Amino acid sequence: MFRRLNKVFLVFILISSLVLLAGCGKGKGETAAGAVELKYATGFKIEHLAGGCKRVTDGEGRKLILVPRGQRPPSGYGNLPVVYTPVRRVVIGSTAQAALLRPLGELGSIIGVTTEKEHWHLEAVKEGLEQGRIQLVGSGMGPLDYDRVVALRPDLVLIYTGTPGSSETLRKLEELKVPVAVENSHLEQHPLGRMEWVKFLAAFYGKEKEAAEFFEAAAKRTAKIAREAASAKAKPKVLWGSIYQGKVYVPAGASYAARMIEMAGGDYLFKDLAGTGSSTVTLEEFYARGKNADVYISSTMPNYGITSIAKIVEQGKVLKDLLPVKEGKVWCFQPWYYQSLDKTDEMIADLAAIFHPELFPEVKIKHHLRLPASS
Repeated sequence: MFRRLNKVFLVFILISSLVLLAGCGKGKGETAAGAVELKYATGFKIEHLAGGCKRVTDGEGRKLILVPRGQRPPSGYGNLPVVYTPVRRVVIGSTAQAALLRPLGELGSIIGVTTEKEHWHLEAVKEGLEQGRIQLVGSGMGPLDYDRVVALRPDLVLIYTGTPGSSETLRKLEELKVPVAVENSHLEQHPLGRMEWVKFLAAFYGKEKEAAEFFEAAAKRTAKIAREAASAKAKPKVLWGSIYQGKVYVPAGASYAARMIEMAGGDYLFKDLAGTGSSTVTLEEFYARGKNADVYISSTMPNYGITSIAKIVEQGKVLKDLLPVKEGKVWCFQPWYYQSLDKTDEMIADLAAIFHPELFPEVKIKHHLRLPASS
């Protein structure tokens, strides 16, 4: 009896091993099985392969093979980098990446960050830094502490590119043979495209279903807000920008911020500016276009010194004559704004309630702050 049971056990082990080893072992011609649907994001791609493997194209166009733990990498994909999933130990290069891990329930996988403890508004990350479970491996947009990153032995390092030094960071991590993927949600032109990068991160955790459900629910809420805002009889004129060292930075007409204003039922006063990022205009032009605006959104935060309308006027005396400044209709971002990418639908709801309070009396504004006259 014992020998029979032992034989059955051995057969079970053999079959299990064959399943695990064969899952990703076929050539690519036999394995392609579709791609993850993306509705707004344009900067990445996820293709399903046989055996639960995936081929991911990241924000730099790099292709990576994701292989379930215990399986072999598939043949036929040359020397593409391999990441074993689900990842359990992750270093992140931005607060936005942490925000996208929140709806996946994976903040606990973070072991390294580049933002100091005092700047975090995600309690799980702040506590991790206090307890030493999460290490600081760099500082803001400065270089990574490569020795510390290597010592942490992460399953994955998430970085973003498009900023000075970021290409060097990517090259160095590849040289060190550290698994790395580029998450470039900040380059998307549609606000929901930025949030849809949650699907990119989910692929590394095997949580595509959770990501899809989360994203669909947020997209539906946003569509409902946009429909209701579109029913307004008039669109308020919206001035949006920040001032730094005498220059005024405003969103370009095809930027995600301009689209958020449009979706929330506002008429953006610089919507004719070409481009997808931000543009600079003179203080005089900012005033000339915005003097009769209905709402002024200052794209700054109180923790960077803008605590009142008076502080804004200190940046340019002419601003005191703006209509929204006179009427006290000036808003800025809450300190956690840039750690709330997963709550883009709430941000658009905020704007809709600011622009059309009569249509959205039930909305509790969460991510914007109405500035007092003085502080």
